[in-house]
Amino acid sequence: MRVTVARLRQGIVVLACLLFFVLAGFFFYARYRFRHIEKDLPGRLGVNIQQTADGFTYSQSSQGHTLYTIHASKLFQYKAGHATLHNVEITLYGAPGSNRQDHIYGSDFDYDKDSGIVTAKGEVQIDLSSLNGDNPPADGKSGTQPQPQQQAQAAGQASGQDDGAASQQGDVHIKTSGLTFNQKTGDATTNEYTEFALPRAAGNSTGASYNSKTGLLVLDKQVVLTTSSDGNQAVVHATHATLLRSSMQAFLLNPVTDYQTEKSSADQAIVYFRKDGSASQIQAQGHVRMTTDSGAVLTAENTLTELDTKSQPTQTDAGGGVNFVSNGDNSSMHGTAIRCTLTYGPKEMLKHARCNDAVNFVEQIFRLADDPKGTASRQVQASQLDVDFVPSPDGKKAVAQKALGTGSAEVNLHTIPSTGGQELTNIKGDQLLANLDETGTAIKTLDGFGHTKVTDLAKDGSQNTSSGDKLHVDFTPEPKPAKGDKTAKAGAAPVAKPAKKAGSSDSEVSQIETAIQDGHVIMTQTPAKKPDAKTDPDTLTAWSNHAEYHSADQILHLTGNPRLKDGDSMQLVATLIDYHKDSGDATATGAVKAVYRQTQNQNGPQAKTSPASSGPDIGGNGPVSITADHANLKHSENKAFFYGVPAVPARMWQGDHAIAAPILELTQNPQTLKAYGAPGSTGTPVAANLTSNLGPKQQPSVVRIHSKTLDYADADRQGVFKGSVVAEEPDGVIHADQADVFLTPKPVAPTQQAKTGAAQNGPQQDQTQIDHIVATGNVVMTQPGRKAEGEKLVYTADDGQYVLTGTPTKLPHVYDQVKGTTTGERLIFHSQDDSVVVSGGPSGSVTDTRTPK
Repeated sequence: MRVTVARLRQGIVVLACLLFFVLAGFFFYARYRFRHIEKDLPGRLGVNIQQTADGFTYSQSSQGHTLYTIHASKLFQYKAGHATLHNVEITLYGAPGSNRQDHIYGSDFDYDKDSGIVTAKGEVQIDLSSLNGDNPPADGKSGTQPQPQQQAQAAGQASGQDDGAASQQGDVHIKTSGLTFNQKTGDATTNEYTEFALPRAAGNSTGASYNSKTGLLVLDKQVVLTTSSDGNQAVVHATHATLLRSSMQAFLLNPVTDYQTEKSSADQAIVYFRKDGSASQIQAQGHVRMTTDSGAVLTAENTLTELDTKSQPTQTDAGGGVNFVSNGDNSSMHGTAIRCTLTYGPKEMLKHARCNDAVNFVEQIFRLADDPKGTASRQVQASQLDVDFVPSPDGKKAVAQKALGTGSAEVNLHTIPSTGGQELTNIKGDQLLANLDETGTAIKTLDGFGHTKVTDLAKDGSQNTSSGDKLHVDFTPEPKPAKGDKTAKAGAAPVAKPAKKAGSSDSEVSQIETAIQDGHVIMTQTPAKKPDAKTDPDTLTAWSNHAEYHSADQILHLTGNPRLKDGDSMQLVATLIDYHKDSGDATATGAVKAVYRQTQNQNGPQAKTSPASSGPDIGGNGPVSITADHANLKHSENKAFFYGVPAVPARMWQGDHAIAAPILELTQNPQTLKAYGAPGSTGTPVAANLTSNLGPKQQPSVVRIHSKTLDYADADRQGVFKGSVVAEEPDGVIHADQADVFLTPKPVAPTQQAKTGAAQNGPQQDQTQIDHIVATGNVVMTQPGRKAEGEKLVYTADDGQYVLTGTPTKLPHVYDQVKGTTTGERLIFHSQDDSVVVSGGPSGSVTDTRTPK
């Protein structure tokens, strides 16, 4: 996009600087020379003499320098005070040493002595050699009287001349008629059509007036100037023009400039000149409008353009509400601001642009490269927007290189595909700095400073946000798919899709390659709400001091005290957390700690959307906590793995209940827990401490269990310990191949208790208890003074009884240091009095064996 005021310069400056000074010079010389004619001609010829003369020539000199020469083919003198000259050529000489000559041609001139009015009858032509200064003669001598010219020489047509061409006779040629000069008032006027030709311009107007005393030049109407630039014609129109020589200002009404397909206009314009005649400023007011060759339109209420000594623009200030509109085949851009400043470099090329106050630019893409029926839009908002421009690779135009938005800067990237959900990315910051590619359309990098925030709405309706102190984003263009290629990456979220140029049928696509955020980083991920869901899904939130994302592996790296929180149900802390945005998986490394809280709503447990967001209840009160060396949360499998090291296993606890193992595996929906050692490990790495109120007296006790593995299902309230199980409890130690521990139902919440009418009297159970334990396979129970063996042992916590059974071929037995060995089908141990009841046997008898305490 090329937005310059070059066309205003070609129009307004050329019109004001050339047309006004040319006509001003013409009227000035006409007044000056006619004044001398009035003083000298009648006296020389004799007022009271009636005569005619052929081949009349008269020259006026002062101090050896010729001022002017009058040559006429005939002269008529009348007693009534009128004199008429026929076929007149007047040569006007510049100051001594200037070597300047101006020529005035006409068929008839009339002079009225009484009124002091000089009138040209018919057509008048003037050749002016120079208006911008005096040029010394080539031989270094002062001007001398040359041979008079016999006829006017027409100037070359400006529109057909190259830059630097000159008229055949002098610099400027003027042709008009009906010129009247009033010696008393100093006014020179004409109501007739006036033409003028310059080395690089030609023009005309209807009606003109000039006051020699005030220096005010007025062109009444229909002012037209034609010039050329780069071989192309430019035309300037104005309804009225005024030049005030004393203040060096030119005023234009309704100036309009046409250059090829470019056009500029305004209600009025003021041109300020330097003493050397060059324009220094152009001030345009009222409906200022500029249309570029690409069809872009810039409008403002007022503009002020600074010009250098060569009348080249250096800076333009536009205010009063600036609007920019550009339409192409596949895109449309609209921008607004209260005021803008444009700075120009060499060759009038745009170098810098600054827009202030309520800056808003929106670009709409009508067709996507890989989705002709899809659309996209990009929006930039800021209190101030600065854009640096550089020459394009071919050097023919300026292209944007950098864009800096300050003051609540905001970028919106919106994509609406023909099928599927829409995508919306919003980037905010106190400052946003974008580096663009060589075309000036696609973003290469984006840096944000101060309160940066990125909000992304994905196709599936999920929403991600990320905030921090600093932001850096690297973009990479994605190759457009070839025609007929249906293998384009589905679901890819293009972040920026700027058009190559106005009128392009396709759009270049850019995607985030790397995103880095630093300082107080907070990130959230909210899944889309399912149509049949009655509650909103939980939001996953992450905190860290440094966050880094790479599109190559779709992993978000969090360092600097990172922390994850899934709704109100789970928190995760580690030295390093990697979150996989494509799958939702996460890995945590170094000093891992996770906290799970049980959440319920009126409809039962809340369904979770992230891996292991609600851990199983292992019987304690309060949240479930886990510590580990590293962890792997797999969203796709609804599992979470916590790993320890040989010296420090992973540990999980809830209240007074705890489980430790090299590996803890949590599964969600259904909620289960597995604890086991690393592959190839030996021994019993799983350790569990379960507290419960045991026996009839419900005395608080701790049961310690060791095994090779543990499988716990929260729905069944059952934990299965396998492999060399050792259970230590206050009454003794149990060894078995397997031990199934059954927990009581979860305590009823106070609100649920009120609804169900549960009894409020008596002790309140604040944590899950052991309901019963079933040990099987090579069961050995040892108690002080005795040892029992069997195949199955059932312990009931409510009454404190142990029931030991065997197989038909191998009955259970107990060895007592006092009573010896006792065998039966069932051995019942009573923990309250240490008695043993033997039930059944070869004779079917019942024996009561009691060991006093």
